[in-house]
Amino acid sequence: MTGDNMFVDLLAAIGREIDGRRAWDNSCAVQAIDRSFTFSRFRKSAELSADLMRAAGLAEVQVQEAPADGRSVFGDWLMPLAWEVEEATLDIISGDGRRERAADRAVVPQCLAMWSGPTPPDGTEADIVWVADAADGSSYPRDAVAGKIVFTSAHPHAAKRLVCERDAAGMLSDYQPAAARLPDAVSWINAWSDDPGGWAFTARDTPAWCFMISPRQGEQLRARMQRGERLRGRAVVRSSLGEGTLPLVTGVIPGAGPEEVLLLGHQFEVGAVDNASGIGIMLEVARALRKLISEGRLPALRRTIRFLFVSECYTTLFWAERSGCPRRTVAGVCLDAPCGATDLAIEPLTIYANPHSQMSYVDSLMVRLACETMGATPTYPWRQAAFAMTDNLVADRTIDIPCPWVGAHSRTWHSSADTPQALDADAQGLVARMCAAYAYVNATADREMVLDLALLAAAHGREALARAAVEELGRAEAGELDDSLRQLEYLAERQAEAVGSVLRLLPPHERAQARPFVRALQRDVARAGRSEAAALARRTPGARTPATREAEDELGAIRPQRLVIGPVTLDRVPPDQREGKPSPRWSGVLFAVLNWCDGKRSLAQACELAARELRRGRTETADELARRIDPSAPSMLDYFEFLRRHGYVEW
Repeated sequence: MTGDNMFVDLLAAIGREIDGRRAWDNSCAVQAIDRSFTFSRFRKSAELSADLMRAAGLAEVQVQEAPADGRSVFGDWLMPLAWEVEEATLDIISGDGRRERAADRAVVPQCLAMWSGPTPPDGTEADIVWVADAADGSSYPRDAVAGKIVFTSAHPHAAKRLVCERDAAGMLSDYQPAAARLPDAVSWINAWSDDPGGWAFTARDTPAWCFMISPRQGEQLRARMQRGERLRGRAVVRSSLGEGTLPLVTGVIPGAGPEEVLLLGHQFEVGAVDNASGIGIMLEVARALRKLISEGRLPALRRTIRFLFVSECYTTLFWAERSGCPRRTVAGVCLDAPCGATDLAIEPLTIYANPHSQMSYVDSLMVRLACETMGATPTYPWRQAAFAMTDNLVADRTIDIPCPWVGAHSRTWHSSADTPQALDADAQGLVARMCAAYAYVNATADREMVLDLALLAAAHGREALARAAVEELGRAEAGELDDSLRQLEYLAERQAEAVGSVLRLLPPHERAQARPFVRALQRDVARAGRSEAAALARRTPGARTPATREAEDELGAIRPQRLVIGPVTLDRVPPDQREGKPSPRWSGVLFAVLNWCDGKRSLAQACELAARELRRGRTETADELARRIDPSAPSMLDYFEFLRRHGYVEW
């Protein structure tokens, strides 16, 4: 079954049932509620998704509540405070007293930064002062900005701490990511902690407000100020911050056994692409699979398929800690912003692989399904990419769910332009078809399918090694042959692990029967790696072979064991105790290093493995990796000593 049309019959059966327009309709219904992005609206949106799950025939549908109290921590993520808004407007007042409305949340919800605090009941009126980069303390004018509205093009979250420290009345920004190129779109700001590396507003953060306008509005406002016009702003924000709850929604198509397959993505954001598109796709996958199985057009499931709609990262980790489901989940897939219109795409539809510490057959499975689904539709380009983090953080070794991410990057990201018109219903249908097949294969795989998946992973691994050998050729010719040979050896080990991962689908007695076949395939992959290495060595006979790098004694002597699940954020550490270290919330480097720390490997070995996983040119040293996490870090040992002092690792 490992030919080019391995899943043709399954995909055809699913394709006849999947309706991209229905996925689009559901995305629109969810986005119509979430676009207001208050916590009461999130609850209403969750109830809608739960109703749609029930209508699709799912069982065990629940709306669960995570605390939004600004104090609870799941993994290393400090939960936000709940937020509500009744009204928010900003008027610009010219020198002659004329007023014009620059922002009105009732018209453009994104015009108010999420978690903005309230003004006094009668509003705030103050002079507007221009600070080009309010995130840079040296950019501020000599005249104090206290009591004034700071107008900037900087990202408001990056500027918030400095603006608050200078006692400004509030902030106004026309920030937009450079890649967006949407002059009339208003950016959505959903990060409002005092820490520029933080995210959500918590109990220890400073209330403040910020209005957002479009780049075109900002240009017009700056032109008036440059002509010498004195402008004032009148802001009215009727909002509240306090304890509440943050929902997640789950439901299942039951299987015969205790194991589960997970489809997850975040809801509770303003956008149609990011991420109502993923929610609409999963609802259509749920409906189609449930109908096909109930009508006998597809055989029943061996494993349960669970659908999980979360608030990005925060309730993902709440679920990971509280549900017990990860222990019995064999595979997952994350849908985050997968189906924006192609003319608005920054990057095409992308299948992000698992981290190397979680090498799995599921990556080759998803790529094969993409080939068979998208190959017949060249209108929708797609690509493969290395691991990058969103709710696929469940692939962290402490959670242990291999989980590729299917998504893309749209110019409309986090802006008022992320509307249903930016969605592509046909693309949603294709991705739904692909992900439904992925879920069904994992949920029904028996011994025969497991062996086919092992063959598929082995073929994928050999292809990956051949590509890697070509990439290493230039480096070897430049005098780094030894490093290139080690890289190929490393990659062969990882690809062999991906082949071996199929065994987690089988019960122990069947696993023993399949193991000889799987091990033979792993040896084939190892031989392919050696063959590519030998060819590379023959191709570059004059290349210098540098001496083996010796691990630092200190790094080789300690074997860190992780104590906190998921990505490290430093949210557990009060800001004044962080010793100036930035939050590594999105640090792929620290994520990679920690995933190799299992209490058995030395820190030197973990850093070597992470360096090879992240290698794009030469292989970095441990201390170079540390400076990518924290530019001021003296060494990796120093950074891990800091983590140990604060209870993240032990040795």
